[in-house]
Formats: sequence, C-alpha cells, structure tokens
Amino acid sequence: MGTVVGSRQPRPRIVRSPGVLLVGAGVLAGAALTGFFLNTAAFSDADGFAAAGRVLLSSNWRHTYANPWLQAGPFEQLICLLGRTLGGTALGEPAALNLIGAAALMLVARSVLGRNWQALLYVGGLATLVGVTSMLYEVGHPSELYIGLLWILAARAARRDQAVAAAVVLGLSAGFETWGLLGAPVLLLLPSVRRTAVAGLLAGAAAALIYAPFALGGDFHMFDLRWRSEVGLDALLFGRGSAFTWQMRLVEAVLVVSLGSVVALLLRKRTAACIWIVPAAASLVRIVLDPVRYPYYWDPAIVLLLIGTAPWITAPRAAAEHLQRRLAAARRAAPPAPVAVGKTALRDAR
Repeated sequence: MGTVVGSRQPRPRIVRSPGVLLVGAGVLAGAALTGFFLNTAAFSDADGFAAAGRVLLSSNWRHTYANPWLQAGPFEQLICLLGRTLGGTALGEPAALNLIGAAALMLVARSVLGRNWQALLYVGGLATLVGVTSMLYEVGHPSELYIGLLWILAARAARRDQAVAAAVVLGLSAGFETWGLLGAPVLLLLPSVRRTAVAGLLAGAAAALIYAPFALGGDFHMFDLRWRSEVGLDALLFGRGSAFTWQMRLVEAVLVVSLGSVVALLLRKRTAACIWIVPAAASLVRIVLDPVRYPYYWDPAIVLLLIGTAPWITAPRAAAEHLQRRLAAARRAAPPAPVAVGKTALRDAR
C-alpha cells in the first residue's frame, strides 16, 4: 500500500522484498543502455563542462569562469567530469553520466516514497522512457535533474519545519546552476514568516559561498553572457532575436519566485502534495518566462510530477481513502451554515 507524498499519516508496514533492488537495478540498466545507444554529442555540453571541471580542480581554478559561455555551477562541472572519468572511453562516458543521474533519482525517490517498489518502478521506468536520464549526456545538463531532486528534498524539510536543512539544500542546488535559487518558494512551507525569512537568507548565503571564491579570484565573467530572446513572453515584449541580459534574468527571477510563492501560500495548509506542486509550479513559470526553451527544461517538472503522483497512481484506493478522510474532516471542521429566514417563514410562524 502506498502513501500520499508528504503526508504525516503513519506509513503502513511494508514487508521487505527484493522488489526495490530489482527495480533499482532495472532503472540503472536502462540508463546505461540509453547511454550506449543515445550518445551523440551534437548538442551535448557535457564534455565542455567536464573540461571546466578539470580547470576547477587545477592550480588555475581562478580562471574557471573566464569564458562567459560557462553557466554550469561547480557541482555540475564535477558531475560531468566524474562521468567522463568513470566512463573511461567516449563510448562509456554517456553510460556513466546517465548511471550517476539515475542512481541519484532512485535514491531520492526511495527517500520520499519508501520501499514501495511499484511507486519506484513508476518513477524510474517513466523517467527512462521519456528521456530524463538519457538527456543527462545527450544534452549534457545534469543540473535539470539534480536541482529538481534537491527542490523536493528542500520542500519536504520545510514541511517538517527543518529550516536549516531546507535552506542548505536549496542553497546547494544553486551549485549546479544559479537558477536553483528559483526554488525559494518552498521555504514558505515553513510554519512562520520569520523562519522563512531566516531560511531564505541562509540559502542565499550558501549559494554565495559557492561562487564567492571565483568572483574574488578576479576572472569571473559568468554574468557577461547575453542570450537571444527566441520564444515566449520575452520575444513578444522585446522582439525575437533581441539581447537578454543578466539584469533581465534578475527580473525573471523575481517574477518566478513571486508567482511560485503565491502557489505556496495558497497550498501550504491545504494539501501535503504542496511539497512537489510548489517546486513544479516554479519550474513551469521559469519555462514560460525564459528567453530560450529547450526540451530538457521540462525535466525538473517531470521528475517532480513523477515522484509526487507515484503513490496516487500505484495505490489509487489508498489515495482515494486518504482524500475521503480529509474531506470528511474538513466537513466536520466547517462552521454550520446560517439558516435563512424568509418573509414566508415569519408569516407562517405568526
């Protein structure tokens, strides 16, 4: 029997079985196979990020961000370098990078969903089928997966009133790419505004500490990059092909966090599913407001959707019973409706 993600209801006792291990092995095998068969580097940034990772670990680390092209955070560079190192060859590199990502996906899904092997199969199987794991090398932006996973962990920590953990996890997500901080609305799942504000400052400080050494090193040009507005609201407002600067990125970030915060405030006391709905909403708003739009931009929302809906899909009866209990409790807690007294009723009473 599955449980609704984020619910505080006690989990049913699940008998240990090899199901979880078999599902994990199957998902990892699928990730490896996609690495062997879907391994074109026509668009992949993985090798470029891996090369930056080598500079990062060298005595010339201050020059890691000398080229504005590099928008990958230190963690993303190191993940790509690890995949390249473990892969050994050009053929093994995609399989290794996809395997690392699939392992992270299954570990987080196991943490959230428990030993429900059906739910884990749903998450891992569909993530493989829709290409979330195959795009780790095919596109070379593993941050899309890792940031989504860190957001749901931060949201769950906030829901449990673990302010420091939520802030640190959110701050670390920016170490993959700076847009990780767009997940800030999950901090509104903390029980008080004061704790949310403190956690927000801590998350910002954690992210700043990751990039501060490079900025202070004197050869930091990440913020010099300009994009071309190709799609969405930006292309309509500024014209297709117009320059999109980092100053515009800051405006975009304010809008994403603001709209995501509205969702968090509306849902945080109404449903336990807010731990995945809130970060998924922030991810979708980011897509709408971004000047460019690549298929892999959907990966964070897809991952959050899969983990969030897994208990409902794999155990619909338990989900329906939980919803019925919540609705019954809401009806009992609702004040009685006022009795309307009309003129006819008053005349009959006289």
